[in-house]
Amino acid sequence: MKICLITYGCKVNQAESQKWERILNAYGYEITDEKDKADFWIINTCAVTHKAEIQSRQIINKAKKLGIKTFVTGCYVNLTENLDGGNIKFIPNCNKDLIINNFSRINESKNLKISRHRAIIKIQDGCNNYCSYCIVPYLRGKPKSIPPEEILEEINLYESMGIKEIILSGINLGLYGIDFSEKRINLKQLLKQILKKTSIYRIRLSSIEINHIDEEFLDIIDNKRICKHLHIPLQHGSDRILKLMNRPYNTELYLRKFEEIIKRFPNISIGTDVIIGFPSEKDYDFIETLKIIEDLSFSYLHVFPYSRRPFTKASKMSEQVHEQIKKERVSILNELASRKRNKYLKNFIGKIVEVIVESRKNNLFSGTSDNYIKCFFKDSKLQKGDLAKIIINNIDKNQAFGKLVN
Repeated sequence: MKICLITYGCKVNQAESQKWERILNAYGYEITDEKDKADFWIINTCAVTHKAEIQSRQIINKAKKLGIKTFVTGCYVNLTENLDGGNIKFIPNCNKDLIINNFSRINESKNLKISRHRAIIKIQDGCNNYCSYCIVPYLRGKPKSIPPEEILEEINLYESMGIKEIILSGINLGLYGIDFSEKRINLKQLLKQILKKTSIYRIRLSSIEINHIDEEFLDIIDNKRICKHLHIPLQHGSDRILKLMNRPYNTELYLRKFEEIIKRFPNISIGTDVIIGFPSEKDYDFIETLKIIEDLSFSYLHVFPYSRRPFTKASKMSEQVHEQIKKERVSILNELASRKRNKYLKNFIGKIVEVIVESRKNNLFSGTSDNYIKCFFKDSKLQKGDLAKIIINNIDKNQAFGKLVN
């Protein structure tokens, strides 16, 4: 039987789908990206924005139209009142880990593999911060942490499969362990355990809030096995807007901690998320956001127009910003993001980076470095998953090109 895994949204969704892929491969099923050739679909949906909600609804409608047997799970399922019927079965987020129980072994396959060469591992789910724009806590619930022994087991399994990098993912990574009785472990202690009890070559964090970064955390990520790459959401550069968003920091705290990180790790890659067009955002709020992003040495930005979501406080706020104004401001910020990315990449011309080979297209290999630079290079002997040292010799359209170092 051929199964197609269709995944929308965050790294947590990607981690879940990747785990299902690994287990289904071991059960003897064939995983395919070709939807029209699959016998069964598993759709892991998203509803964090209105656009994601539309994408999820469209793929579900397509499954209904084609009559393909399908399990649908993820945040969109929790948002809507879908009823099982015909070829579709809806599974809420709280039960999505049980999806795999619906599949029995076809044969005793030893085919332990995944389609990626950097494995994403879900260590935490849920959030209790209730940012005023965010629907996720209403759809994923309170923080829930994966027991450390299960995480260590999964890391060691991926390492045995030849995987050299794992990405730790969660809805709010810094809340890891908050739900355990007696607070027996937190994110920093988990990282120490991973360093001590596994030998995985690289460890990357998917995203972390600025208020969860302290001196002890920086001491831990100083270890050479932990990627010098942090994704730290800013969301906005106006303290007035940050307060309306119910974010747990102000720009002064963000700036101070950002500077501490850069001072400690000058070549680190720090990316961020920014929401533009939040209710009541004025020109001066936007200008403050542009200024803080200009001042800080971000290596990349993810820019999102504010999306009005049900249940959230922001959806009920007055002074919703016109869509055309959002579009214009997003365009300005994306141009700045492109300049910031180009500036960061040019710092590495003539320098050597180590990448994990991920793909090959048109005689060009590509791989990602520990500081999140995707490099393109030529070679005829490398295989996907190999480590390669590349000297970067050119930056073109915000892409790094280099040559293999013997």
